[in-house]
Amino acid sequence: MSFWNRLLFFTIVFAIVFGLQYLVYITFRNYLNNSFPEKLNLKTILKNCFLLFNLPYLYVLFNAITSNKTPDFILNTVYKPFYIFQSAVIFIGLYLLILKIIKLPFWAILFSLKKIFGRDSFDKFTGKKPVKTFNSTRRAFLKTSTMLVSGYAFTGAALGIIDNDDYEINKINVKLNNLPEELKGTTITLVSDIHSGPYMNENLMKEYADAINELNSDLILIPGDLTNSNVSEAMPFANAFKNLKAKNGIYASLGNHDFFSDPDYITNVVRNETPIKILRNEFDILNINCKELCIIGIDDTRQSGAKQDRLLMGNLDAVTSNVKLKFAEKNLRFDNIPKVTLFHKPYFFDEISNKNLDLILSGHTHGGQVVLAKFGDINISFAGAVSKYISGLYESGNSKMYVSKGIGSVALPIRLNCKPELTKITLI
Repeated sequence: MSFWNRLLFFTIVFAIVFGLQYLVYITFRNYLNNSFPEKLNLKTILKNCFLLFNLPYLYVLFNAITSNKTPDFILNTVYKPFYIFQSAVIFIGLYLLILKIIKLPFWAILFSLKKIFGRDSFDKFTGKKPVKTFNSTRRAFLKTSTMLVSGYAFTGAALGIIDNDDYEINKINVKLNNLPEELKGTTITLVSDIHSGPYMNENLMKEYADAINELNSDLILIPGDLTNSNVSEAMPFANAFKNLKAKNGIYASLGNHDFFSDPDYITNVVRNETPIKILRNEFDILNINCKELCIIGIDDTRQSGAKQDRLLMGNLDAVTSNVKLKFAEKNLRFDNIPKVTLFHKPYFFDEISNKNLDLILSGHTHGGQVVLAKFGDINISFAGAVSKYISGLYESGNSKMYVSKGIGSVALPIRLNCKPELTKITLI
């Protein structure tokens, strides 16, 4: 990312964050003015709280420091309270903003009526007791709901940050239609979205590496986002995962975050310093128990959203064509050989499910990361607003896709109702 693009990105991000903070601050200040007009010290405390919990921004900007270099004392006494405050305030700010958007059409109608009939006539009409009663009830509801949302936001943020590294291990069986008997029982450890960087330091990654090795799978597969946004994050990743072990190989592809800095540099570091083989629009044909299993790795692109991506789909088409050619050279039929594809974004499953790729392993969504609620397949989160493919196993035709919740986090080190995930897949 160039300097000017980075500057523009952070300008937009900070404008949104501070805009939401200002909305929350004004709302709470008005509440104190109306409820405790004589207690000026409460407003001073409120103002100082907002100033205090924004000071770590200066620490980050002027020291260019990440959690890889942050002492534990600073992390626990400065960063974690800072993250809790920022997470909660952003959530409350979004809630208040939605309320204002909902009120906007009604405000526009009232404004128009005042202009048409005159302010005095309109005020005289709305001054009737039923209207006053309604307004009083509405204000009470808004005040109560805002307090409840605020309590939920701060509690959820605190729990989400405290449990951010409390991962779960999911063990599932996945049936592939063309899997030969000799390959049944093959195990895969899937780990995605590691995001080496501000919220994923080397020591924490080493703990995950130990947990991955303990699963003792035949294969370890990593579908992207090894790093977060900086080339300096590649070496801590390599140091942490240099002792990974799997008897049939360890493979990774690159995710969109790996393209935020220098994907070639990241690739070289990981290839040279770890046993991980990065497949960049490449494939490998394994021979396990005298039967072939094809592993395909597709480069992601920089974009994060679910809009159509011709470059991404072009990568997939080019690699599958090369796989078919290689199979033809070996007198193998493309449709008969099981193929496992590392494809970072799950959004395009509908489009790629007709390409005869048996198992697609994805991540990117973090399972929603902050999941406000979950009802069956309905995932109320930012990721859930983008796509129906958020986490877990999906099936379309002869293709299956598993979307990992990943182990890292972005934006803020918080996971709510969505624990980090390591997955052990047994092919059947």
